[in-house]
Amino acid sequence: MANYTQSSSLNDRSYNLNATMQPIGPSFTVRKLRAKSSLELELAGSVSAQSLSASNGILLEIRVNGTLPNFKIQGSLKAGDLNDSIMMKSVYTALPIGTYTVQVYAQAAPGGTATGVVLDPGGWGERILATEI
Repeated sequence: MANYTQSSSLNDRSYNLNATMQPIGPSFTVRKLRAKSSLELELAGSVSAQSLSASNGILLEIRVNGTLPNFKIQGSLKAGDLNDSIMMKSVYTALPIGTYTVQVYAQAAPGGTATGVVLDPGGWGERILATEI
């Protein structure tokens, strides 16, 4: 049996990024109910930036409590594109039963910066889907 949770809308404000991974967008809580299950986090949405430093882009991923997942599909905004669709997935295979904080993390490419970064720039109500399987 699967247990589903969704974040609130990801469109909260804009962020300025450097080459250090940092949380962006609102966080939300997920309760993991079973010991031997996996937690899968998915987002199919969009991201925009007001500006990217020359020849750099943005890397994005979904994290639980700020930690790296066991498996992931990262999203990116490439230099030259200031608005694009993103698809991300993170899988955690060994989390114990408990309550966890989920949030998108992002960074500019090494040596780069990004200003005015917004998740769900159109305000369409894009959300992260969390599934315990």
